[in-house]
Amino acid sequence: VHVDRTACRCFSRREEEEEDEDEEELRGFDGEVHKEEKEIDTSMEDEITMEDASNVGAGESPRDDQNEEEIIAKEVRGVDNENDSQEEADDELEERVQEGIEGNENITSDDSPDVDVTTQASILVEEDEDKIRETVDGAEEPTPETGQSNAIDALKDSKKVYENIAKEETVLTNPEQGEIDNDCLTFSMVTWNLAESAPSENEASFFKRFRKGNLAGAGSDLVMIGAQECEEIKPRRTEGHRSRHLRRMGIMMLGKEYVPLAIHSLGGIQCALYCHRDVLGDVEMINVADVTCGVGNVFHNKGAIGVYLKMNRRCSNDGLIKSSRMLFVTAHLAAHVKNVDARNNDFKRIVSELEARAPGRFLRPRKNRDGSLAECDGSYLLSSMDHIFFSGDLNYRIDLPREYVESCIIDIKRCDSKGGTNSGEVVSLMNKLLRRDQLLQTIASGLAFPGFNEGEIAFLPTFKFDKGTSNYDTSHKQRVPAWTDRIVFRSNKVRVLEYQSAIEAKHSDHRPVFGTFHLGWGLTEKIKPRGVAKKSRRKSRQKKNRE
Repeated sequence: VHVDRTACRCFSRREEEEEDEDEEELRGFDGEVHKEEKEIDTSMEDEITMEDASNVGAGESPRDDQNEEEIIAKEVRGVDNENDSQEEADDELEERVQEGIEGNENITSDDSPDVDVTTQASILVEEDEDKIRETVDGAEEPTPETGQSNAIDALKDSKKVYENIAKEETVLTNPEQGEIDNDCLTFSMVTWNLAESAPSENEASFFKRFRKGNLAGAGSDLVMIGAQECEEIKPRRTEGHRSRHLRRMGIMMLGKEYVPLAIHSLGGIQCALYCHRDVLGDVEMINVADVTCGVGNVFHNKGAIGVYLKMNRRCSNDGLIKSSRMLFVTAHLAAHVKNVDARNNDFKRIVSELEARAPGRFLRPRKNRDGSLAECDGSYLLSSMDHIFFSGDLNYRIDLPREYVESCIIDIKRCDSKGGTNSGEVVSLMNKLLRRDQLLQTIASGLAFPGFNEGEIAFLPTFKFDKGTSNYDTSHKQRVPAWTDRIVFRSNKVRVLEYQSAIEAKHSDHRPVFGTFHLGWGLTEKIKPRGVAKKSRRKSRQKKNRE
């Protein structure tokens, strides 16, 4: 490309001229500003001299350094008087707060020896400090009277909030369940955060309760064991030794009658599904998929593993065939109290990806009217399954101060030692904590886990313990105890047989959670004769060819 040099020179000269013009305009603007400042200074000096002259004419002496010192001293005395009055108001306010705390009996019981008055004060104020700040910041500038009244009103509001917590009760209702046949499936599920350490045989011995013929449990047809933080997060070409240890532990504890149908791992997440030999012939199809939810949706520290299972059972006497499509998921969602939205987004990503990766024989792809494939958002998968079980370290926390949660746990243990877990006092204490459980609030609001349910929680929070002890976190982080390890389900034909935590497994900072369920069959059809079946298939092919 040829460029005219004369045109380039003209363009550069034009730019230089424009820059010079801009500099001249800035110099003129600065000169005008300096002139205005000088005029203002001269006018102020004239006004000061006129005031001094008027004071002299009235018999007053002009201002000197001595008068200025006297004025400053008077102002300092006034400030000291205001500070004294403010200190008196603060003392009176502290007395009223102390009276309010001593009169508040709804936060902790008088029988709790480990909770003193300072702990009660921190419980009362900690959760509502944002509300108190807004009240004080939004008030007018502080005279002692207004500051005192605003603070008292804020503390009264916070006290009312905690009185409501103590009085209101959470009613956990079981969903309406459909009828379950006598030949239903029995399914057990385990979720266990191993904290990158292998459990001992004694700690994993609760797996034996899922065996058929064992007196401790009902005996299960299907057993799924999911683990989180099973291995350190690093690139590896072979299976880690902790994953092998957990897999061998499951096979050893369940016995020879159980066959592993699927074993899969994703980073530190591991999943193993076992099937009893009596129902092995009913398995029609099984498939596995995984979804990463870590950093950039690439890192494997967070994510999920899904197992698609389809089972059929023929009833020779009635000429019927029963079938069920099931999805079992074990997951590890985003951590920390404040990341509720991140956990909800992880759930949405998991179900949408599992819908997109579902085998065609298991779930037919959804199409638009024009024949194109519809976008996968997870809703089609959720509505098409007969049973969905979602378990893992879901990391949903309790939105309450640590001191309040610990005081409730102390009272629950005290009641358990006296009257058992079914006493009304234990239920009310558990409901105080469950009312602020983030997962239950999320399900109720419909932001995630739509249509999911959970068995009744009758065990203490499973996170976070000092490893090897029954003490909740005593490190400098002082994490609030919470039910982070959960099993939720979406099904109309399910009966919860047990939902518990294995408190004897103490090697990790989490406690394992397990549940056993009866699963009803999803679809029941009559068995068609071979001739009729062939004719129906031929007609369907002819109809497709015409279309």
